[in-house]
Amino acid sequence: MQNNIHLPAYDELAETLSSVESPFQPADVHGLMCGIICANPDDPNSRWEKIIFDSKKDFEILEPFEHLYSASYELMNQFSFEFNLLLPSDDVDINVRAEALGLWCQGFLTGLQQAAISLKDHTNIELTDAIKDITEIAQISYGDIPSTDEDETAYFELVEYIRLIVLMIFQECKKSFPSSFADQNNALH
Repeated sequence: MQNNIHLPAYDELAETLSSVESPFQPADVHGLMCGIICANPDDPNSRWEKIIFDSKKDFEILEPFEHLYSASYELMNQFSFEFNLLLPSDDVDINVRAEALGLWCQGFLTGLQQAAISLKDHTNIELTDAIKDITEIAQISYGDIPSTDEDETAYFELVEYIRLIVLMIFQECKKSFPSSFADQNNALH
């Protein structure tokens, strides 16, 4: 069964962010949203806007980002293998893509932190290791990666690994943090 849910295009969101002189890139915005979604798995309406946009001018461009959030939530909630990280297309230089992947991971970790959810010491060892892996990937070094078939394959495998980890974290949070916890947490913010 194929979903008709699609994420907005990376380049369009980049232009939109640039138009309001935002310091964010689409990758870290999407990572942040996905972190918030994982931390609040039973709340499709978590508030993320004020973390990214802080001025009235910024709020005028919300629509594509609201779509990005709701589409991501739906794909994660359906445990859809069509869920993807919002990253530059494969024809972009691998160094730019590697930087965006690092930003995506940083955003994801920030989203978890914004919701005051720490998974580092979770009882599920697999989940703890996954968070450690995302933390390491968030510190990825880029700039001198040659564009070889090996490097392209390694990049693809990292993206795929993170995608699956995020789906696993979402499902684990859904089991571990009941909606009443998420409601209490949202009341604090």
